[in-house]
Amino acid sequence: MKSLFFTIAVFILLLILPVAGIDRYYMRFLTFLFMWIALSQCWNLSSGYTGYIDFGPVVYFGIGAYSTSISMTLFHNNFFLSTILGGFIAVVIAFIIAIPTLKLKGAYFAIATFAFAESFKQIVLSFDRTFKVNFFKGSHGITLPISTNYTLFYYFMLIISLILFILTYIIDKSKIGLSLKAIRESEETSELIGVNTFFNKILVYLISSFFISTIGGIYAYWITYITPDDVFNIHKTVQMVIMTLLGGIGTIWGPIMGATFLSIIYEFFGTEFVENYLIIVGIIIIIVIVIFPSGLYGLKKWKKFLKQKI
Repeated sequence: MKSLFFTIAVFILLLILPVAGIDRYYMRFLTFLFMWIALSQCWNLSSGYTGYIDFGPVVYFGIGAYSTSISMTLFHNNFFLSTILGGFIAVVIAFIIAIPTLKLKGAYFAIATFAFAESFKQIVLSFDRTFKVNFFKGSHGITLPISTNYTLFYYFMLIISLILFILTYIIDKSKIGLSLKAIRESEETSELIGVNTFFNKILVYLISSFFISTIGGIYAYWITYITPDDVFNIHKTVQMVIMTLLGGIGTIWGPIMGATFLSIIYEFFGTEFVENYLIIVGIIIIIVIVIFPSGLYGLKKWKKFLKQKI
């Protein structure tokens, strides 16, 4: 109950910050923070709960970014329609990819999704040159209409991260959540007791791909200029993985804690130590993982343990 009141209070505070006249620097930081929280929640939902380490989510981020950009610039559709359309395109592609890849396990699944991510980026880069068209615009990228309403993007990212938090909570407490956790522990045993493992894996994979694509669409319009090397960059997936592992994989609060922690230290050390901040951040990540192998969310378990001992 306390955590519920705390969550509501934080959300209300975040809602009123733009109205209260928050500095644009902090608004930009919080918008990026909400984006990474949402992306980490998506990765956690499809990979953290099932144990299937996926290196391909950035594909759906890029699909959302490019679908939104092409829809707005080439077909002159509005932003909302373009973003939702991108989400459904991502779901269709995700379904086609999920059928063969989710039959793989362990390192084979991880390698297959990594190869898929890199292949898709190369397709976008070389498509126009190969077919003699002007669609993806190759390495030059696409420039979107400029929007100066930064508050709008702040609320978009905040609301989508809230939706994903609620969705993760509902799934975690449902039979689907139990099935996903069972798959993570032992997929063979889950199948023996009647769990439809393939259906559950595809379901969360499609949900995750839809929201990642939507986030990619919002990002594209917010940044106003995208290139394949940016929106299909595998480092985005790596950051989702690190944030989720730091916070606590397969938990409701883990992605939020990990994304918040890493975003803050990135921003602080990136400003103070421009040339060497990545080394410092890397050392901090290693220390946190060594001390809390189950993630920052594991602090809650330690508190309960200490209270019992005291």
